[in-house]
Amino acid sequence: MKKTLLILFAACFLAISPNMTKAQGLDFDTFLEAGIDDASLLLESYLQPAFEGFGFGMNSGWYNTAKPHKFLGFDVTVSASLARVPDTRQFFTLPTGLTNVSLTNPSDTRRLPTVFGPNLGADDLPELRFTDDNGEELIRISAPTGLGIDEDIVPFNAVPVPMVQLGLGLFKGTEVKLRYIPEQDFDGDGGMKLFGIGIMHDIKQYLPAEKLLPFDLSVFLGYTNLESYVNIDEDAGQTAEFNASAWTVQGVISKKILFFTAFAGLGYSNYDIDFSMLGNYTTESTTFTDPIKLNYKDNGIRTNIGVRIKLLFLTITGEYALQEYNTLTAGVGISIR
Repeated sequence: MKKTLLILFAACFLAISPNMTKAQGLDFDTFLEAGIDDASLLLESYLQPAFEGFGFGMNSGWYNTAKPHKFLGFDVTVSASLARVPDTRQFFTLPTGLTNVSLTNPSDTRRLPTVFGPNLGADDLPELRFTDDNGEELIRISAPTGLGIDEDIVPFNAVPVPMVQLGLGLFKGTEVKLRYIPEQDFDGDGGMKLFGIGIMHDIKQYLPAEKLLPFDLSVFLGYTNLESYVNIDEDAGQTAEFNASAWTVQGVISKKILFFTAFAGLGYSNYDIDFSMLGNYTTESTTFTDPIKLNYKDNGIRTNIGVRIKLLFLTITGEYALQEYNTLTAGVGISIR
């Protein structure tokens, strides 16, 4: 059984970019030769920017104005976010705590590419030495290379996150936003489902002389949950599961001039992601059951600015969020009332 490491995080991007499946990854069986603990540490560092970027991207694209729809007004918006991978997340050093994996040449100062690092050749990568619990050498391999996303997939090194959502105006300056993808099956290769809900409420209406204020002001709360899986070897019952949730709360301000609206938000965001390898995996000497369980979570201040152009019912939006993974979002939609 030879499966590349790309399969491990493909659940995260199964519905996003088929081009990624062509990239070079690392044989997962080799990781397990070092034992579950070492394999988990290596995978955690290697996959870190993929899951962190996805977590930050999930909180983008929620709104393009601080003015909620009027009663039964609505919009349908399709957006795509690119969470830019910081330079510090394009490479990693061997994590502390490894017992059976080391550099073949301890004086080699080159760092290892993460999955969102450059796609390097074997001669440009450090060599890793795998041993058993008795210190006997099992194998030597080149370190895993990255996908080189910025080379032929997106214009810069970033994690793509697409989204579709509906906004509907309710009573008293309140608007509800829904993100929903029913459970999808991808021809037996895997599947996914997504649900998100957001609430925007006009707080300008509670301010003195609110009709004289030349801007719109609202508070927004949004939550998104994604569940997906990839069948690594269906006959052997091997799957990779990816579950992600993210939420954000922000104050939003906007100003409309003719067909042009500028908006900005300031608040707090959070994400929590679980990734698991389930099933039985056999190496040269051992069989491991459900060997990998990783968790990534983070939170912090989120600031974003953006513009919207509305031509009759058509809206075109651009947004940039300042956070650990700065995120660029572009969207197009239909908005009525």
